[in-house]
Amino acid sequence: MKCTLAVLLPISLLPGLAFGAEYLVGVGKYERTGKKGLGFDPSVIFPQPGDTIVWEFRSGQHSVVESSFAQPCVGSGGIDTGVFTVSDALDVDAPGLPRYTVTVNNTDPRWFFDQAGGLCNQGAVLAVNPSAQQTAAQFVENSGASEPAASSPSTPTTPSTAGSSPSSPSSGAAATSGSAAQNSPAPTETPTKSNGAERVGQAGGLVLGAVAALALAML
Repeated sequence: MKCTLAVLLPISLLPGLAFGAEYLVGVGKYERTGKKGLGFDPSVIFPQPGDTIVWEFRSGQHSVVESSFAQPCVGSGGIDTGVFTVSDALDVDAPGLPRYTVTVNNTDPRWFFDQAGGLCNQGAVLAVNPSAQQTAAQFVENSGASEPAASSPSTPTTPSTAGSSPSSPSSGAAATSGSAAQNSPAPTETPTKSNGAERVGQAGGLVLGAVAALALAML
C-alpha cells in the first residue's frame, strides 16, 4: 500500500505542470509549396507565454530580423539571428539544418522578416500573434511598400523589447564554413524537431524519474 501511494501521489500532480509548445518555422521555405523559396513556413503563428519559436534555416543566406507592423522590412532593434549560410545541395528538410530558438514571454504582436534573403518586399515576412487591428494580411501588404533593408552579416543579439528570450543558435552540420552559426557560442538547448506545435515533455520525464526513485525507496 505504501508503494502504491508513493507512485500515485506525484503522478496526480502532473496536470499542474507547464508544458511549452515548440513552433518550428522554416526560413527560406515557401509555405504554399513546401519547397525552398520565399519567406517563412508557416508565415503566421500564435505562440503563448512559455512556448518556443525555432527558426530552421534552409539553403542560401538567411537571417531573421525583428521589424514593425508599419515598416516590415526595416529592423526595429529587436531580435536579430545573424546570417546563416546553408549549402544549396541540401534537401529542403535535410537533417541537421541550423536553428535559432527564442522563448516567448507574452502574446504581444511581433513582426519579423528575412533580411539576408533580400525578398522582404515580396512578402518574406513572419507575423507572430497578429491581432484583429494589425492583421497578418495587412503586414504582408505593408511589406510591399516598406523600404528594403540592406542585408549585412551580424551576430545574434538580445532583443531590447520584452516578449521573447533568445537562446544561443545551434549550428547543424548543414551550415557551411564562414556562416554565422559556426561563429556563435554553443547552444544552451536543443529543441525537438516538430511540424507546427508539439507539447514538450521534459518536465514530465523529470517527475516520472522522481516517482521511480521514490517507489524504490519505499520497498
